[in-house]
Amino acid sequence: MQSFTQKFRQFQQQSRHTIYRAQHNETSADIEKPEKRLTPIIRNPIGAFRGGLIGFLLGLTIAGGSGYYYLLDEYHTASNLLLSSVEELQKSTSKVRDYAQKIERLEGELKSLQGSAATTDQIKELRSETRKLFDGLNLQHLELKTNVWNISEYMKKLN
Repeated sequence: MQSFTQKFRQFQQQSRHTIYRAQHNETSADIEKPEKRLTPIIRNPIGAFRGGLIGFLLGLTIAGGSGYYYLLDEYHTASNLLLSSVEELQKSTSKVRDYAQKIERLEGELKSLQGSAATTDQIKELRSETRKLFDGLNLQHLELKTNVWNISEYMKKLN
């Protein structure tokens, strides 16, 4: 009786011959022809190289495309950030310009008010002048009262 390993090896050899015949379109009649058997099978090893090269180029193209897409996305993100910062800068610049115009306007008003405002020396002079005027008016008023009293006394004597 044959062992399992012997049967397995015999099966492998038969299956190899069957696969070889199927790949090369051989029949049992072709096997018995010696001229056909002596012709070596020429394999083209370039197919693996070609496949590797095509795979490499395909992988390179995919990696390059995805890298380009990522770079383009980063470029758009950066340009949008730059654009928003430029817009914020324009807004802050316009605010600063408005504040500067307000300050200039207020400085002009302050200068005009300083030109029309009185100093403390001028106020002291005006106080002294108004006191003199009031004193003069009081004296004139008293003089008028005495004149009116004198006139009334004189009229009493005449009556």
